[in-house]
Amino acid sequence: MAIVYTKSELLDKVNEWLSPEKVSLLYAQDFVNYSGLTSDTKEKYTEVIAEHLLNNLSVLDGIEQITRKSSYKTSGHEWKPIDPTSTRKEEQIARSMMGHTYPYIGKIIDYQIPLKNSQNDTAGKIDLLSWNEKKKQAYVIEFKVPKADNKARQETLLRCILEIETYSRILNFKKLLDDFKLPEDTKLRKAVLVYQNSDSHKQIYDTKIKELMSALRVDMFLMNENSYLLI
Repeated sequence: MAIVYTKSELLDKVNEWLSPEKVSLLYAQDFVNYSGLTSDTKEKYTEVIAEHLLNNLSVLDGIEQITRKSSYKTSGHEWKPIDPTSTRKEEQIARSMMGHTYPYIGKIIDYQIPLKNSQNDTAGKIDLLSWNEKKKQAYVIEFKVPKADNKARQETLLRCILEIETYSRILNFKKLLDDFKLPEDTKLRKAVLVYQNSDSHKQIYDTKIKELMSALRVDMFLMNENSYLLI
């Protein structure tokens, strides 16, 4: 049976990770992925957390940038078709998007962009990087594929939002532009890419989640069941 929390119990868990020393790992905490309702107020866990963050957005300023000495551009990253036998579905699809141009986000120029400078750094990888030459915009994109096991916990849109927001702050954008030889006046954009009609997609209609996306200027793009990007 899933653990049930009151609203105050949930917010106590969130507050433990809002200090400058911990906030960069907020997105990775289990409670960000909780589904269900608080036992007392009957509010969605994700809506409670999103509202709390909307009232405390300044805490995200505690996320420190990591300047990576090595290039953000990884040698050997190139287009390859999807290997249906691979269990790393997100990476397979992301790699198959390399070199393709999509409306609005532009051309996918890399995937799995590393953020760490050393093994001791607590940072993951940006799933996709795109470049829109016409608009001079570079998108950093968090890509989520629904888990094949319907009983497995699916990642919430809240987690996707917080993950790409965190990574965009950890990223040294000027160095990224230099490494990929993009114009220095390029604008940074953030987005999540999720599957149409997935749990993450449906959560865009939750009031506080939608407000949080707007406040953090995180866009959403959709992929259909055939792994074709929709705009």
